[in-house]
Amino acid sequence: MSPEDGPLADEWVPPPQHFAPSPRTTASVPMAAVQAPAPHRATAPGRLRTVVVAAAVITLLAAVGLAVTSGEEKRPGPLFVALPTAPPVTVVPSESSQAAAPEERPARPATSRVRDVVPPSRTPAGNSVRTPSATPAVVLPVVGRELGLEPVGERGRRVRHRDFVARIDPVGPGSRELDRADSRFTARAGRGDAACLSFESFNYPGYFLRSRQSALRLERADGSRGYDADATFCAIPAASGGFVLRSRSAPDRYVTERDAVLSLNRVPPGAAQAFVTRPPL
Repeated sequence: MSPEDGPLADEWVPPPQHFAPSPRTTASVPMAAVQAPAPHRATAPGRLRTVVVAAAVITLLAAVGLAVTSGEEKRPGPLFVALPTAPPVTVVPSESSQAAAPEERPARPATSRVRDVVPPSRTPAGNSVRTPSATPAVVLPVVGRELGLEPVGERGRRVRHRDFVARIDPVGPGSRELDRADSRFTARAGRGDAACLSFESFNYPGYFLRSRQSALRLERADGSRGYDADATFCAIPAASGGFVLRSRSAPDRYVTERDAVLSLNRVPPGAAQAFVTRPPL
């Protein structure tokens, strides 16, 4: 030591110490733990292909969904119109309606079945019975009144006498006065049967329509029983809506028309000439 150190030479100096190095510790690791890790299941070749296919399918479905959605957005939706609804009506049943019998339907108006009684047919001579265009009401001649006899369905034609022969001719308001007078008759109580009718001429008083050998003529009354029976006719309602005339002296014969001439013939009622009453011209 140098004298510059001073009195430190007399002091105690600890002896040098030697420390042994500490032994190195090494851990022993098993070789199994140090082996390479096993590959993940998702990285196996088969499963990797499955994942790739699934991802492709999902991507395709997503694209289709987007296309459908965009198409639906462009398509206009249906239009609906709301109709007004009627307010509900509450019906309070009364005690009388609950106790009453069930509602009955209104009765239909009564109809006549005369149309089914006498079916139309044909005369032995070959003339067909005319079908009326409209069914008139059955109005029988009234005793004591002047009238005209019109064939059913033949408006504008009338029973008249011409040259004392009963016939059916066109007679109207515009016809000659003589023709109109020939078509006027007065209904009388039947000369041979008061329940039937006789037809007296208007312009030849005392002359009646009568049958003579089946022909229908205008003749003067002579008061005989044969004349009175031949000049009597019974009006019977017909299927056409009018009435037919049956002879009192020959109950199986009816007034018919052929070629505009009237006569009596043995025919069924449906083949007889039907008439309706009209105001005189």
